[in-house]
Amino acid sequence: MVYHQFNTSQLTREVAVNLTPKVGNSHCRAKENGAPIKVIVPDEVKKLAEDSLLPVFSPIHSRAVSDSDRVTDFLDLKKSLKRAGILAKYASLDSSTKLLEIGSGFGTNLAIWLREFGIDGYGVEPTSPGFDAGFVASRILFSANGLDPERIFETPGENLPFPDGTFDVVYSANVLEHTSDPKKVLSEAVRVLKPGGILHMEMPNFLSYFEGHYMVVMPPLLWRGMLGQVIKFIYRRDPSYAGTLRTEINPIWIRSTFHEINRRIPVKLLSTGGEIFRERLHEPFIFEASVVQAKIGTLVKAVQILNIGNWMGWTITGLQGHYPMYVTAQRL
Repeated sequence: MVYHQFNTSQLTREVAVNLTPKVGNSHCRAKENGAPIKVIVPDEVKKLAEDSLLPVFSPIHSRAVSDSDRVTDFLDLKKSLKRAGILAKYASLDSSTKLLEIGSGFGTNLAIWLREFGIDGYGVEPTSPGFDAGFVASRILFSANGLDPERIFETPGENLPFPDGTFDVVYSANVLEHTSDPKKVLSEAVRVLKPGGILHMEMPNFLSYFEGHYMVVMPPLLWRGMLGQVIKFIYRRDPSYAGTLRTEINPIWIRSTFHEINRRIPVKLLSTGGEIFRERLHEPFIFEASVVQAKIGTLVKAVQILNIGNWMGWTITGLQGHYPMYVTAQRL
């Protein structure tokens, strides 16, 4: 397979994105180098996001994070460009690419990739607690942008309604930890890949120093209930949401899971994202979400000052503590 060559560092620096209200309407457009991205986020989608997300995240975030910041980050269109830059290290994004997004959420990521790169893209989004509005909102967003809402399927990642070998790329971002059976999701993702196809998923690493849902610094999680105990007794917050997260997900678990899948479906694990973490730690660090930057930006800058020769990056990845993970595998 020929990999698409793409300078992700250059992309990250060059994408200057501004979210500005459209005159006469509060639809949002993102701008890349002054050229508007061809996707709008209707007010109805924003309202659905607020109504479904805030009841979940307000109790678990500190008061320093405003409700508007939470929703803005979740619907931030510039994330799609950053994600495309990372994915392009392993696969092409163009009209020849048939792509599935597992957990397509409110549809912003898939809509931008359809519009900007011309991919043949599809999404699956279940109606699950806290994210029950995603499926409906994504179809509204697609219709508002002249895209076919039938590209979004209401189904969980554990039961993909596609034949074997359908897609060139299977993608997801911050989804696997919310599934009921993450091993089944990964197995299904590999199943629907064409031979030579690429699986690429962003997810938390629960052996890391940071927990991104509660946005707190914490030690690596060594057992399933540890997160809830830390949240309850150290941070004095509601631990109920912690019990819903699949905290077994880490680089060691990923390697073991792909070893199991490979016994049934030929697949090669290419990376858990350690090299991306080292690259980002060695260069000016770009945060995907502004609320995360506000929370740990100072800490990361301090680490970078001490990170002569990137020794910290190598040490952290050697200890399997890089965050987030970018899991990439190839169907053989």
